[in-house]
Amino acid sequence: MTLLKVSPSGQVYDVDLPYLKVTRDEAGGWYLHGKGHFLYFEEREGAEAKKRDIEAYGVMGGPNQ
Repeated sequence: MTLLKVSPSGQVYDVDLPYLKVTRDEAGGWYLHGKGHFLYFEEREGAEAKKRDIEAYGVMGGPNQ
């Protein structure tokens, strides 16, 4: 069964993707979703940076965390 999350705008995101994906929300902002993550960011750069951190360091998102 696929885990789906709905943003306040009503857009549906797949949280169970086997990879991380950054998607523009219909109401503005960006969501990082997949691999169990569902995180909102105002700017795409922040979402992309978090995606790189998670891919490089795992769930904690950084070498010092």
